[in-house]
Amino acid sequence: MLSLIICVTAVLLELGAVVLLLRKNLWREYSFFFAYAVWLLIANTAILVTDLYFRPAYTSVYWYIDSVDIALRLLVVLEVFRQIFPKGSGLNRSLSKGLQSVAFGLLALACAIFWGYQRYPGLPIDFAERVRALHLALDRSFGFVQALMILGTLIVARYYGLRFGRNIRGIALGFGAWASISTADNALVAMANVSSSLRAFFSYMRPLSFVFMLVVWIWALWVYEPNPPIVESEPVELNQWTEEWNRTLSAARTIIRP
Repeated sequence: MLSLIICVTAVLLELGAVVLLLRKNLWREYSFFFAYAVWLLIANTAILVTDLYFRPAYTSVYWYIDSVDIALRLLVVLEVFRQIFPKGSGLNRSLSKGLQSVAFGLLALACAIFWGYQRYPGLPIDFAERVRALHLALDRSFGFVQALMILGTLIVARYYGLRFGRNIRGIALGFGAWASISTADNALVAMANVSSSLRAFFSYMRPLSFVFMLVVWIWALWVYEPNPPIVESEPVELNQWTEEWNRTLSAARTIIRP
C-alpha cells in the first residue's frame, strides 16, 4: 500500500513539474530538463497502470523502464552544465573540452565497473534475480558517475564565483542528492549480510528520496529565476587556465602511453 501511495504521489508531482514548465514557458529555456520530466511522467504512469491492472508484467516493465531512465538522467546533467556555462561564454569555451574528457572518463569507469560485476562468479543463478542484480549494479555505477558530474560542475562554478538562480540550483541539488542516496541505497540492498527488515527499510529510501527530489523541483520551478549572466573573466586568465589544462592532459597522456 505504501509503495502505491509513493508511486501515485510521484506521478502527481511529475505532472505538476511538467505543468509548471509549460505554464511559464520554461520548457523553452530548460528543454533538456523538460524532455526528462515528460519521460518521467510517461514512464511512472506506465509503471503505475501496470501495477494496478497488469500485475504479472509489473517486474519486467519496471526493470526495462528503469534501465532506460539510467541513460536519460544525463539530460539533467547536460541541462545543469549548459545553464551554468552557457554556450558562447568564455568559460564554456575554456571548460567544455576538459569537462567532456572527464565525463567520458567517468562514463568509461562506470562501464568498466558494470562489466566487471557482470562477470563476477557470485551472481545469482536464477534469471530474475540475476537481471535484478545486474540492474542494481548498472544503477550504482552510472548513478555514482552522474552524482559526481553534478558535484563537479557545481564545484567548478563555485570556484569561478558563479551564482546560481533558483531554477538550476533546485534542479541540480535535488538531482544530485537523489542520485547519491539512490547509489548508496542500491549498494546497501545488494549486500548479502543485510537483514530482511533492514533490506525492506532500504527499499523505501530510494522512492522516498525520489519524491523529495520532485518536491525540490516543484519549489525550484515555482518562480522563474534563471542564472545571473556571467561576468566574463579577463581573457588572459581564461587563456592561462586553458594552457594549464592542456599541459595537464598532455602529462596524463604521457603517463598512460609513455
